Formats: sequence, C-alpha cells, structure tokens
Amino acid sequence: MINDLISLLDETEQEQFVDYLERRNKRHDTRNIALFKALLNGEQEFISIEIGSNAYNVLKKRLTDRLLDFISSRTLESEATQEILVIKHLLVARKLMRYGKFKNGFKLLKKIEQAAKGLEHYSILNEIYHTQIEFSDHELADDLEVVFRKLEQNTSSFLEQERLNTVYAIVKKAFKRISGDNEPINIDEILAENYEKYGVSNEIGYSFKSLYQLAMIADIAGTKRNDYHSLNVFFADRIADLKGGEADNERSLIYHIDVLYSIANIYFRKKQFELSRTYLSEMMLQMNRFNRKLYDLRYPKYATLEALNLNFLGDHVGAAAHIDALIHGGYAETDLLLNARLTRAMIYFQQGDLGNAKTMLATLNDSDTFYMREAGLEWLLNYKYLEILLHIELGNTDYVDSRIASLTRKFRSELKLPENAQIIPFLKLVKELESTPERAKTEEFQQKVETTFDWRPREEEDLLRMSFYAWLKSKMEGSKLYETTLQLVKNVSSV
Repeated sequence: MINDLISLLDETEQEQFVDYLERRNKRHDTRNIALFKALLNGEQEFISIEIGSNAYNVLKKRLTDRLLDFISSRTLESEATQEILVIKHLLVARKLMRYGKFKNGFKLLKKIEQAAKGLEHYSILNEIYHTQIEFSDHELADDLEVVFRKLEQNTSSFLEQERLNTVYAIVKKAFKRISGDNEPINIDEILAENYEKYGVSNEIGYSFKSLYQLAMIADIAGTKRNDYHSLNVFFADRIADLKGGEADNERSLIYHIDVLYSIANIYFRKKQFELSRTYLSEMMLQMNRFNRKLYDLRYPKYATLEALNLNFLGDHVGAAAHIDALIHGGYAETDLLLNARLTRAMIYFQQGDLGNAKTMLATLNDSDTFYMREAGLEWLLNYKYLEILLHIELGNTDYVDSRIASLTRKFRSELKLPENAQIIPFLKLVKELESTPERAKTEEFQQKVETTFDWRPREEEDLLRMSFYAWLKSKMEGSKLYETTLQLVKNVSSV
C-alpha cells in the first residue's frame, strides 16, 4: 500500500511531506524520513537489515499512517469542489439553526438545495430535507408536507441511481470476462435484463448521462485489456433515439458531447478511422449548440482525435495543422494538451523530423508521478517508448541505455501484466539494434522477431503498439517509417 500512496505524490509534494514529517517528529532518532527517501529510491531493504524486520514493519506502518493523513488533508485542501462546498455550507446552516439564527439558516438551506440538485447529489439532498424537517416547527419553515414529498421523491431518485450503479457493476464484470477465447457477450441484452431486474426505467438507464458512463466503462475496459477489437459499441444506436427529444437539452449537453467523443475514440482504437470521424463531426455540431458554451472546454479532445484519425488515414499534413493550431491556440496546459504534444512529437518522428520531435518531447518535462496522475499509465508508457526510439535515431546510446533501464526498473510490475507482455521482448530487440543496427536486415534477426512475439490478427492488434512495431519493420525492410506504419495498420497481420 505504501508504494501506491507514494506514487500519488509529485516531486514538490514529496518535499512537502518531508517537511510535514519533520514538524511532527518529537524525537531526533525517528527514522521515518530516512525510510521515505529509501522507498523513493528502491533502497528500503538496507533499512530493514539495519534495524531488523520487526522494527522495520512498525516503522513502515507508522509511515503509511502519516502518508494517509498527509494525502487526505492535502486532497481536502486542494480539491475544494462544489460538492465539498455544499457539505460545508450544510454544516454551517445546521449550526445557525441550532443557535437560533433561523432566517439565515433557512436561506442558506434553500441555496444549497439548488446547488445539490444541480449536482444530482441525492445523499446531500436527503440531509438537507432531514434538516428542514427537524426544524419544521419554526414559522419560517416550508410546509412540512411539501418537504416530506421532496424527501420521498429524492429518496426514490437515490435508490434508482443505486440500482443503476448495480447494473454498471454487472456490466463491468461482463467486460472483464471478454477475451479472444470467450463467446461474444451481448451487453445490450445484459442491460435490458438487469434494468428490468433492478427496476431501472429506460428514461434513466438510457439517458445521455447513462450512455456516457457506459461508454467510459467500455473505453477503460479496452485500455486495460489492450483490446478494443472485441468491444461492442452497443450504446451508439441509443443516441439517435434521444437526439432531438425532450432529453436532448442544455443540461445534458456535456454528456451528449462526451459520449460522442468516447464512441469516436473507441472506433479510432478499432482502426475504423472514417467511422470515428463521423462521430467527431456530430460532436462538433453539439459543441456549437447553446452559444458554443462548451466549445472551448471540449475542442482540445476533438482536435487531437481528429488529428490522429487524419494521420492514420495518410493525411499527416492535415493532422499536423490541427495539432499546431491547438497547441498554439491559447488553451490551458491540461492533460488534454499533453495528448496533443505527444501526438505532435509522434507525427514529427514518423516524418523523420527528429529535431522537432526532440524539441516537442522536451516540452514534456514534468515528473513521471505527475504524468501518471494527469494522463495515466498508457500515455506515460507511450511517451517512454517514443523517447527511446527517438534517441536511438539520434545516436544517443548512453541515454537510450539509461532510459530502457529506468523504464524496466520503475514499471517492472506494470510490464509484467498480460496486456503489456510484448513490451519487454520489444525493448530487448530495440536494444539489440541500437548496438548493431546492421543486424536488422539479416535473416537471423528477422526470424528472431517472428518467434519473439505472439502476433495477433491485424484487426485485433492495438493501434498504438502497431505504430512502435512499425519502426522495427522499417529497419528490417529499409523503408520509410510513416509509409510502413500505414501499410502495417491497413494490410498486415504481423511484422
């Protein structure tokens, strides 16, 4: 557990945690700071040997407790979301009522009731109604029967949401069971069966919000299993049933846009680029509705995915134009621009523009912990792979060796997962070519490549991984990387 907690801290937070420990330590011989620094560097076994296993386990437990305290307090401080503010205001309202300040207490309750409705936070709403009922004997209180009806209606909504969450859990389990060896699972049938079983209405079960949540489950399942081919985009047809209807309103616009993006992303990962672009075009139409209120918020995601589609359709010039306009468009440096910058570096690299690829990657200069938190493991690993291949091309042998060693040491457990089983063999082949590039065209090396990988059919192979394998293929054939990439994606089932 302690390593998972440490992985949540960036370099600045690590320093702040050391300061936090120094302030709390009452004795000078406390070893918690030494253990923390040792864990950061993978050298904790030296402390265990020095102080003995029993003392080490006690010290580690106390450090874990300190980490939990530090991270939870930092989270409350930094993530002052609307939900937290509503809870804080509810506590203030209750205190006002207890001290007889009913006018301002009831006024504050009405304000946070509207805020909680906007959040669709049914448990907070129940607490608000409980408070109104508790003080309903006061002359300023709303009619008790009206408040009780609100409570009943809200409790019903709360239970329906929990029923929906139960069905989502069943769908997640179904996705986990999907593999190339199993019979295809009809998720639409699972939904219909369990919506009826748990009493979820179609209005709730197939709303834009629900479809978006289902799309997210599917997308995450595809990423974790490194398998988008088997995903059934069962929720796509449901959008047409909602479009133009009563549910297609301003309040649901964000979910409408996001489910279209999720479907477009899934089709991109399935290598169905034109179909992906069809959903992106519909996404753009939705982004322009209601005075373009959500346009700037969602444009970075749209532009990056549109660029990726164009790039793999052979229009690298159009792809680059989309990304360049986005990067220089004044958008905030969020995880969305991280995707854009990595995509631009990839396009430069595929076109042999190594200098600009290096310059673009140099803009990504935060810590691994930061990128893991902001962009996720898949993004971080793709960044590492591209960096290694780029510096092989630049002839930076020592740097490549250190990057490969760092990657395999830091992400040892992640690289052992079934979905990442190809990576370490790939890196070994890359390292072999780094030292003896002339071996790439030998029959011996090509046979080694064939026997190293457990090749999937082309339609099942992950698109982004195929882009890295294309580099290996281009070295073996003496061909241009971009053309080789397009050929591999379109026509070839193995290198």
